[in-house]
Amino acid sequence: MVLPRRIPVLAFLAVALGACGSDDSVAPTAPLSTAAATALETALNDEYHAEAIYLRVLADFGNVMPFFNVVVAEQRHSASLRAVYERRGLVSPANRWDLGTVPTFASVPAACAAAVDAEVSNIALYDRVLALDLPTDLRTVFANNRAASANNHQPAFLRCR
Repeated sequence: MVLPRRIPVLAFLAVALGACGSDDSVAPTAPLSTAAATALETALNDEYHAEAIYLRVLADFGNVMPFFNVVVAEQRHSASLRAVYERRGLVSPANRWDLGTVPTFASVPAACAAAVDAEVSNIALYDRVLALDLPTDLRTVFANNRAASANNHQPAFLRCR
């Protein structure tokens, strides 16, 4: 499927914005514990999944709000997680999600309802991983991503139902 021209521009903008605000000061030297590495991979996969779903909505319905804004934020979330991999000299897993591997919706309100559920799950995921013993860089990224989902994304999708 060919995406509308607005989607690649949006993706480029989001990746460029994703570098903003990251702490690239000193690369952590301690290896990640198995639990922390699993949490990082799980969080990245969840962000990729949300991004693909929201891009699917944009491809199906055009640049509708709040999907247009939230997909940019999801791309910043995944970029911040990939930056942890990069700063630690690790290779981040590839994105396994695309427009063909995520659901479609009959309407924007139906997509909004599903997005509320996805954000609730995302917040719960971050609550679980934030309970782990994590290095500061990872804890900071997780906490920032969780706050954005709880304070911005979920309320936006609740308003669009």
